[in-house]
Amino acid sequence: MIDPIMQLDAELEWLGQIADELEREVAICPLTRPTLIAWLTEWAARPDGKAGLKREIPHLPQALKSAYAEWIHHGGGR
Repeated sequence: MIDPIMQLDAELEWLGQIADELEREVAICPLTRPTLIAWLTEWAARPDGKAGLKREIPHLPQALKSAYAEWIHHGGGR
């Protein structure tokens, strides 16, 4: 049985690595780190989201990079 806390911790670590790579490749997020992680969580929950996010960083899908650029351009949904 997988410990849910350990699973959550691993997921947050993975999302943090994706966030780091997005900021390197696209632009620094003008919002807080938790806001960026929340946005990534929502993006990954889409039908095409997690399938496109393999655990092979830095090979981020173009769809994610484009969505991120648009999201920060619009102020992160503010």
